[in-house]
Amino acid sequence: MGVFSIEKGYYDVDLDYQSREDLSVNGSEKRYNYNSAGWRHPFLLYVDGVLDEGNMGAIIRSAYYLGVDGIATPTRQSAPISHIAIKASAGAAEAIPIFAVSQPADFLQRSAQTGWRIYASDAIPQTPQPLSSTVSSPRTGHSEDTSTLSSHPTIVMMGGEGSGLRSSLLNHAHFKVGIRAAKTVDEIGVDSLNVGVAASLLCYEILKKPKNEAKEGDLLF
Repeated sequence: MGVFSIEKGYYDVDLDYQSREDLSVNGSEKRYNYNSAGWRHPFLLYVDGVLDEGNMGAIIRSAYYLGVDGIATPTRQSAPISHIAIKASAGAAEAIPIFAVSQPADFLQRSAQTGWRIYASDAIPQTPQPLSSTVSSPRTGHSEDTSTLSSHPTIVMMGGEGSGLRSSLLNHAHFKVGIRAAKTVDEIGVDSLNVGVAASLLCYEILKKPKNEAKEGDLLF
């Protein structure tokens, strides 16, 4: 990911080489507009290793509905944006920018170098921590307010249905974020959420306007 502007409401992407056939399908657009609402930086969801087309479609639908500004997926080991995924997305797959990434680690590193803050969805540690307001840094161990969009353009990484994010990608995250279970005892073996549901909850939390950014006339629920 490249440069961005809150005032003008856009973010740029760095395109890899494309064949003439690829260009005819994907186009060569490098600048994408988004609604900053006057306070937030752009927000991208990176979905790695999700193989179920229904799950992929559900993630796209939620991302579009909640206001995510784009989705990136790897070119390998990822569900295709097929008719199944498009149907599960309720058409959102045709309305939100979706980028294919051939080298995920390079993509994350270059994005970080241009100022993007990278979060990784991961399992919650055993040590209690108020997830609703903070996330932990795998690099420093410190915490940070999840209203990061008011300060930085943001990429949230979601892993696959089984093993989650690869360690090679986790190492590129500035912070980890997760969803704590309300039940203290698991009687039936449900220890995590479906990736589509988890993506929805995390996107909703990150896209919430900070209280100090709220203005008269905003609707609060």
